[in-house]
Amino acid sequence: MELKAGETLILEHTDSSGPVKRYRCRIADVSQDALTIDYPVDEKSGRTPVFMNGTKFTANYVENGRVYSFKAVFLHRVHGKIPMMLLKFGGEDSLEKIQRRDFVRVDANLDIAIHSVNGGFRPFSTLTSDIGGGGTLIILPEHLEIIEGDEVKIWLCLPMASGENVYLRLKGKVVRIFTDKRTHTDRASIQFMLSGDRERQPIIRFCFEKQLENRKKMIEWTMNHSRG
Repeated sequence: MELKAGETLILEHTDSSGPVKRYRCRIADVSQDALTIDYPVDEKSGRTPVFMNGTKFTANYVENGRVYSFKAVFLHRVHGKIPMMLLKFGGEDSLEKIQRRDFVRVDANLDIAIHSVNGGFRPFSTLTSDIGGGGTLIILPEHLEIIEGDEVKIWLCLPMASGENVYLRLKGKVVRIFTDKRTHTDRASIQFMLSGDRERQPIIRFCFEKQLENRKKMIEWTMNHSRG
């Protein structure tokens, strides 16, 4: 794979006094073992922090529906009309793929609308239970005539970490209908029928950001309870 100018990086940094913090930036230039990036923005506060030379990060990068991670070190600022930062890393060979695009799922209650392709059931809106690059699990309203094998049209809203809402219109197929034994509600597993990685990319990014958010919460919980 190849790091590209203009793409987004998510930088994670942990110091001894607090939890993991996440910053969003864009790649401006790529060389063999260095990246020039614009100033990172704290995803939570929206502010641009000040980093000391030598600050270490875990950088995360999404390409073609796959997520990669690598270590990077802040070397120094790059002065110019647009201030930049120079990061040193181990080259593209150091990038590690950290998830399988079709199989990683995250728990998420998202607004979703389902329409039958052939008019086999009335359109309905509901919530997802989980979502991944290959499909989603939804809560079924009562008294629907939906069956396994139905092809559907999907309207889905993804709330990204940046605050942006990404609206998707997709095709899918109902592959399984069952009753959740814990909640006693009917569920339907829907497989996405995507034309390529371009459609999958925002879903993978949402799942990736959700995983980072969950990992951050777990680290914060562990640190808070260890102090007690």
